[in-house]
Parts: sequence; structure tokens; C-alpha cells
Amino acid sequence: MILNKKTLIFLFLILGSFFTQAQTRKGNAEKIRAFKVAFLTEKLNLTEEEAQDFWPLYNVYDKKMMQLHREERYSIKKKIKDSGGLDSLSEKESRLVFDKIKSVTKLQYETKNDFYNKLPKVLPYKKILQLEIAEYEFHRKLIRKLKGDRKEYQKIKKGTN
Repeated sequence: MILNKKTLIFLFLILGSFFTQAQTRKGNAEKIRAFKVAFLTEKLNLTEEEAQDFWPLYNVYDKKMMQLHREERYSIKKKIKDSGGLDSLSEKESRLVFDKIKSVTKLQYETKNDFYNKLPKVLPYKKILQLEIAEYEFHRKLIRKLKGDRKEYQKIKKGTN
């Protein structure tokens, strides 16, 4: 199953937003990262040689994607907030925010494209496809977990646990 670029960008934005929320709670980002590494390791079933080549490449890619997401999310959120909210943005300010979104989205695409151009030197194509599927499954699992945690929190907050 190959996902198109728009779907992948959407998934990364969703994942990024959940990672951003997780970082506001001390230590959660590290737990999520560890869970992701374990999940991908299990799903990809990498040989020792593949793992030695894959993880440094993946870690650089993942760090860059997270950095771009944070840059996009925080700079845009700050610009809108500093302007008094979305309704208060002028057309010129709106265009600047929109241009920032386009710029970061382009960098995310280029980063992913560069990563995918390097992957065939490290992994067979079948495992590259497994990586794509495993990342999608990880995101779905993370979303379900976060939704479950919110429901549990709401029960506790209401005293219905």
C-alpha cells in the first residue's frame, strides 16, 4: 500500500501535533520516541547490518521533520496570536503566514524525498514499503492511545471512573 504525498503530509502534520502536545508533558516525548523505535524495529525486522545503516539515516530524517513541524506550528501560531487572532490578521499578514506554511511544507517534502532517495542504498524496497506501512500503523496506534488517555482523563475529571 503506497500512500500519496498529500496523505503523508497530512499524517506527518497529525503526528507532529500529537508529538507537540506530548512535549508539553515532561518525558512523554522520549517515551513516544522509544515506543516508535521499538515499534519500527519489530515491524521492519532489520538485520544487524541494516539497522546499523538505517537508524542513523532515519534519526536525522525524523529529527529534521520534527524540527520543521515545530517551526511551522509555533511560528504560525505565534504570528496569529500576536496579531490578535485569525480574524484580526490583515490580508498581507495572512499571506505571510500562508507563505510560511508553503515554505515549511516544501522543506518537509524535500526532506522526505531526500530520505527516500537514500533508503534504497540501506534497505531493500520491500522493507521500505514495510517502513511506510509501519509508520502509518504507529501513527494510528498513537492517535488511539491519545484518544483513550483523553477519555480516561475526562472520566477521572468527572469522577466517573
